[in-house]
Amino acid sequence: MSFFRRRVSAVFHTVAGRLVALVLLMLVPISMIALFAAWTVYAEERQAVVAAAIETSKALSLVVDRELGERAAVLRTLAGAGTLSHGDLAGFYREAKAAVPQAEDSIMLVDGSGRQLFNTRAPFGTPDLPVSEPIRQLAELSRDPGRPVPLVTGLYPSPLGKQLSFAVHLPITLQGGAPGYLAMGSFASQFQRIFEQQPLPEGWVGSLLDERGRLVARNVGGETLRGRSATPDMLAAIEQAPSGFHETHTLDGVPVLTVYTRGAAHGWTVLIGLPRAELQRPALRALAMICAAALGLTLLASWVAWRVGSGIVGPVRRLHADALALGRGDPVPETPTGLFETDAVRRRLAQASRERAQAEQTLHAKVAEAIADTERAQRAALGAQKLEALGRLTGGIAHDFNNLLQTMTTGLQLARTLALGPHADPRARNALDACDRAVSKAVQLTRQLLTFGRAQPGHLEVMSLPAQLEGLRDLLKGALRDNIGVSLEVASGVWPVRCDPVQFELAVLNMTLNARDAMPPGRGGTIALRADNRVLLAGDATGLPAGDYVRLEVQDDGEGIAPEVLQRIFEPFFTTKPVGKGSGLGLAQVYGFAVASGGTVTADSSVGRGTRMVVWLPRSLVGERAAAALPEAPAPARYDGTVLLVEDDALVRGLVAEGLQRLGFGVVVASNADDALALARHHREIDVVLSDVVMPGGQSGLDLLKTLRVVRPALPVLLASGYADALGDEVDVPVLAKPYRVEQVAERLWRAMRGAALPTD
Repeated sequence: MSFFRRRVSAVFHTVAGRLVALVLLMLVPISMIALFAAWTVYAEERQAVVAAAIETSKALSLVVDRELGERAAVLRTLAGAGTLSHGDLAGFYREAKAAVPQAEDSIMLVDGSGRQLFNTRAPFGTPDLPVSEPIRQLAELSRDPGRPVPLVTGLYPSPLGKQLSFAVHLPITLQGGAPGYLAMGSFASQFQRIFEQQPLPEGWVGSLLDERGRLVARNVGGETLRGRSATPDMLAAIEQAPSGFHETHTLDGVPVLTVYTRGAAHGWTVLIGLPRAELQRPALRALAMICAAALGLTLLASWVAWRVGSGIVGPVRRLHADALALGRGDPVPETPTGLFETDAVRRRLAQASRERAQAEQTLHAKVAEAIADTERAQRAALGAQKLEALGRLTGGIAHDFNNLLQTMTTGLQLARTLALGPHADPRARNALDACDRAVSKAVQLTRQLLTFGRAQPGHLEVMSLPAQLEGLRDLLKGALRDNIGVSLEVASGVWPVRCDPVQFELAVLNMTLNARDAMPPGRGGTIALRADNRVLLAGDATGLPAGDYVRLEVQDDGEGIAPEVLQRIFEPFFTTKPVGKGSGLGLAQVYGFAVASGGTVTADSSVGRGTRMVVWLPRSLVGERAAAALPEAPAPARYDGTVLLVEDDALVRGLVAEGLQRLGFGVVVASNADDALALARHHREIDVVLSDVVMPGGQSGLDLLKTLRVVRPALPVLLASGYADALGDEVDVPVLAKPYRVEQVAERLWRAMRGAALPTD
């Protein structure tokens, strides 16, 4: 055994042995994949066969219900005969016999006691007609109020027909108002024709059971097995569910997977038995073929690998001798060895001495290149630092400028209140209006500077999608060519969503511009924007969790996108446009926006028929809850209550305090968070707090908010800052963006006090 292990180890450490092992390692996963593919094919074939059997059983069940329904129709027709209503039984007998001329059917008239008044299988007037099984079943059938009418019995031995039969009974009223039944009895063998007219695939076993589970017809051995009851486990399965499939044995003892469907109208059941051997044969055949192919491929690949490995050994040994010669300083011949790789190494060994002299020169060149790369990296880092410093400087300047704008805004409002009256000079009003417009432009510029300078992510807010889209209509029209139309279809009651409005507008613009570029310039077309509500279930094709979503669809009728390109359109920097015409980031931004908002984006397209992109955004309930918690009410013309105003800028503090006092508020002022906290603790008459966020000292407005929630949790707090957009996602209180109007902040303070005064659950 030790000798054998040494031989195996020696073989494994050769090139040929390693190649054989590599081939075997490659073939093992391939063989496993092939086996898995065979199993998958078997499972799919089995599923397809079972699905076909289910459809066949449903179709045959409909045929059975139709057959029974035709007999019921004959009974209803006969029930309306005048001879029956006038008591002319002889005439009615002739009509009934004419209605069923074939010998396989008969018409029976039964009174309420179960006595047969006549049977078309016997001459009219035959006395003492036998009381058959269906007569005894009527009492049981009639007790079930949910059973459909007419009533269908199970199999019974017909005394007159001398065969297993079944009957369809229709309750009627005899002459004089007495109750009775009109019945059609039929030989069960008639249903054998169903399987003859609609033959089943070879190997399938089709059966028809009455409501008691006894065999009525069968495509194989139906005549010999008619009347036998189905197996107990099959009857139990039918009792539990009206349709499905069940592993059982046929009455012949053959293991089958049985698919069954119970008719809704009359309760008879169609069974389709699929032999297990037939279901397993494709898998076994595929497995045998795969195993044979894998074995043959393994032997062939191992033999080829051994031969190839043996051909490598000789050149490698010569290469070893060359290395020893180089070590001794002997010249290395460049004669070919038969392998490209060893020849290349041999040539390299011969050139080693010559290349040694060139190595130093190459090293110097690489060092110089590394120095140049380092300088470029330093310049890039310096540029990034400059941009970061510029962003911080811009943000700081914009924040300070916001305080100045707040002073100007409040001062202009007070000036308008003090200077403008019924006899004011129009030039003064025009001058103040011009100042207001200039301040508004300065506010927009400041917010753009803050957006450039801040490092926080985009601002998420609850917004109305219809209003946002309506505001984009003119922008989209201006971005398109004259021969491209834009349509906007928004369903009623579209839910609110929570996302970044700026990123939302940019995403809509990117999708619209992408649709524009897909349309030939000469032809033009139409871009349709649609928005509606959708409820997604678990496992939906979008990959999103189940829930309520708002769907935004952008569809064009352009040239469309090829399938191989469609699967890559959301990849960053991927574009089909010429160099300089597109960055490849437009649709990547759409995807990033959708995912960051908790949703996703999908796309489908047909070449020549246009493209449709759908953005899914989750429904937001924040706005609805807020509306339910605080009912809307008009703001008063004059306010009341006491406001604690916390502002470090003296000009802003003074003007805002004066503006709030003119509107009716009592105002207590503080220049920092420590003073404000002391006032809030000792002055219980304070109703609401309006605080700046960035203040000198050890505490900010956020710190003041956290402390007040401990010492006075019922006291409402509003924050104001030049960085309001960045703080909106970090705090759960209203944040006012500076500069603000005094009337605006007064209304917010008043509503905050109303909210605090509302009763809690």
